[in-house]
Amino acid sequence: MIKKFYKIHLWKKIFLMSYLLITIVTLVLSYHVISLSGENNIKREITNSLDKHNVISNALIMYAGSISEQFENDTNLAYEVLSTAVRNYGRYYTENNSFLAVTSKNGEKLYSSINEEDEKAMKLSPSEDGRRSHVIRSIGERTVLFVSGWININENLYRLDYEHDITDLIRSQKSLALEVSLWLLCSNVILGFGLFLITKYSLNPVRELSLQARAITKGMYEQRIKVRSSDEIGQLAEDFNQMADAVQEKVRLLKQEAKDRETFIASLAHELKTPLTSIMGYSSLIQNCSLDEDYVKQAISFIYKESKRLDNISEKLLELFRLSNEHAINKKKVYVAAMLEQLVHATTHTLSEKNQSLEIESSVEYSFIDQDLFIALLSNLVENASKASKKGDIIKLKVYSCDSSVIFSVEDHGSGIPEEHIDDIFKPFFMLDSSRDKRQKNNGLGLSLCKAITEAHNGHIEIKSKVGKGTSVIVSIPDEEYLQNHDKKIIEQ
Repeated sequence: MIKKFYKIHLWKKIFLMSYLLITIVTLVLSYHVISLSGENNIKREITNSLDKHNVISNALIMYAGSISEQFENDTNLAYEVLSTAVRNYGRYYTENNSFLAVTSKNGEKLYSSINEEDEKAMKLSPSEDGRRSHVIRSIGERTVLFVSGWININENLYRLDYEHDITDLIRSQKSLALEVSLWLLCSNVILGFGLFLITKYSLNPVRELSLQARAITKGMYEQRIKVRSSDEIGQLAEDFNQMADAVQEKVRLLKQEAKDRETFIASLAHELKTPLTSIMGYSSLIQNCSLDEDYVKQAISFIYKESKRLDNISEKLLELFRLSNEHAINKKKVYVAAMLEQLVHATTHTLSEKNQSLEIESSVEYSFIDQDLFIALLSNLVENASKASKKGDIIKLKVYSCDSSVIFSVEDHGSGIPEEHIDDIFKPFFMLDSSRDKRQKNNGLGLSLCKAITEAHNGHIEIKSKVGKGTSVIVSIPDEEYLQNHDKKIIEQ
């Protein structure tokens, strides 16, 4: 039974336990109230009966005292007059569903309206000191209250018995209890129905949570729960929706990552195939054919260039792999002017081929960076700007501070990048113009490497470009020196 209870739905458990608790509390309180009401009514009847017994006793004593002088010499006549008075009282109280009996000390009855069966059931033995006794007896279908006590009339003791039928009171109590029970039954049915609806409606989001969780396990990530309240259940639904959003976004990223990986592998295979095919073709010619010396030199030169191209691809792939695996970079305080001088030497050959020049503006003296990686980053940016620019163009490189960052900006006035391709430009092996890139021996890894280097420095890279007007690549990295000094100032304050 307990195991079955644990297996039912939560809202049903809450409903059953709440309904059971409310029913028990209501029954206990109702029983207590009815019991107290019945006890109070019976106590009131006992008090009234004791008062009536006292009134009758005092009346008889006073009456007997008033006639004692008149019938002092005639005891029998006084006895008869007293008996007549008792009968008058008895007839009066009999009309009110009450009965009297007056008995002398020797057992002689002056008067009795109490039947023999009731007298036998009474079984009261009051003390002769004037204290009264009372008892409630059930006689057949009737319930009777008896009060008995001794009274002193003209130096003689008489026992006064008073009987009051309280059957109607007991019946009314039972009727009241039955009526209250019926009202409680109706109230509990209504309460149970209302509690059922409220519990089911209030915990409906929990059921929806269960359904949504099952849907997520089946791969349906787009459905959400409607938040209908701001209480704990509503907050739980909101948190679940946020979790579902996060799961959906994570799955989307994983799918995109898998797709990018497939594209990456396909692109890598394609990039490697072209130079390898050329190398194999020229090697086969040299090996199997009789060629003149100039053609052999030309073939060997071509093989060397294609080998360098493969080497360049492998180096960049290794660098990307190292950075993507979060290997620590060697950051240190670098003299920016000296680093830019090395950059000029590294890019002179590339720029001289198209009679281009590099214009540098720098207002930053030092920066905390990995110098070798940053020279590679800037070299790639300058080479890309050179490829996109015409002969004789000027490429601008600016280095400056902004807020708590050091900015490296490379600007050209070349062909530009279409807006729809700006988000794709950082993907490995992405070729904006495949025919042009093949002529320029580009492999599409430069900007991917630039982004990886920037992110390794906890920085941000951004491209602003317009077709036909040029491109600006902005690299922003945290200024470690500024942050350290700022922390010191805060501590000092």
